[in-house]
Amino acid sequence: MSQNVTIHDVAQQSGVSYQTVSRVINDHPSVAAKTRARVQEAISQLNYRPSLLAKSLSTRRSMLLGVVAYGTEQYGPSQLVQNVERSARAHDYEVLLVTLREFEEEALLAAVARLGQFGVDGLVLLAPYDAHAVVRGLGTQVPFILVDATEDVDGTTVSIDQAGGAAIATEHLIGLGHRAILHISGPREWSDAELRYQGYVQTMTRRGLTPLARVEGDWSPASGFAAARRALGSGVAFTALTVGNDQMALGAIAALRAAGLSVPGDVSVVGFDDIPEAAYFDPPLTTVAQDFGLLGRKSLEELLRRIAEPASRGRHVIFQPQLILRGSTRPVPEPEPEHPAPGS
Repeated sequence: MSQNVTIHDVAQQSGVSYQTVSRVINDHPSVAAKTRARVQEAISQLNYRPSLLAKSLSTRRSMLLGVVAYGTEQYGPSQLVQNVERSARAHDYEVLLVTLREFEEEALLAAVARLGQFGVDGLVLLAPYDAHAVVRGLGTQVPFILVDATEDVDGTTVSIDQAGGAAIATEHLIGLGHRAILHISGPREWSDAELRYQGYVQTMTRRGLTPLARVEGDWSPASGFAAARRALGSGVAFTALTVGNDQMALGAIAALRAAGLSVPGDVSVVGFDDIPEAAYFDPPLTTVAQDFGLLGRKSLEELLRRIAEPASRGRHVIFQPQLILRGSTRPVPEPEPEHPAPGS
């Protein structure tokens, strides 16, 4: 059948009016079960695909959602976008995605304005940097939610507890007897990196331990390698590392081995994210897992709530990450016993 099948063709095939076909397409309750079945069979036979434009005229919804994202070359943001899109399609929405080269207020607001021209019903904004100014500048009537924004941002936010994840990683190492724990962070302008660093600092301080000087990477394995080499070259002694993401942890492990140290024999390492490859590192990486599927589903759920209830108040939804124990951590090595000198 030609791709130019219309609603009138479906009506003729099923022997009903085009208004009845429209009600079936829009899942209107006032259609008899037998009639609905007949129309659905005709739709299937003709391979009819309803026009989004026609559907929007009857529902007053475009069935389009806008997503503005930054950093999608990184594992976390890319997983989030994929899961938001998957959840949107499960609710019969299509997603228009705009990715930003730089996370700047002007660029984000321009992206929001561009998506508004398509009549999107709502917006999902990934906010890896400080989003306060962005929220103030939005000035849009389109419902939106922020993902990965801090709790003090005005509006509805959905996030995973980044500081809490760093805390459980640090507590795990302390529980293994480690006291000299170093943190390799992501870029400090990323809110996730800052929150993970603060989680490490707060946990060390709360347990009466001294946080070591911050070493920073850019999320890549190469930067993790360089950061670990800088730490080793600084002369600071440490028996464990918490690392801002799994890719940097991979680089850090390589640097430790290049320096003649074993993992976890000499230094224990904990990553963050639980990327699919983490279980196959050598050794398999202990890491903090984020449930990006849950984050995507809840983000979509909260946005649909805002669309249905535009006057509803914003709220902050936070999920807890989970520590995944593997082979890259072990109890702190015992000091070598001192042997008495011969003849003493």
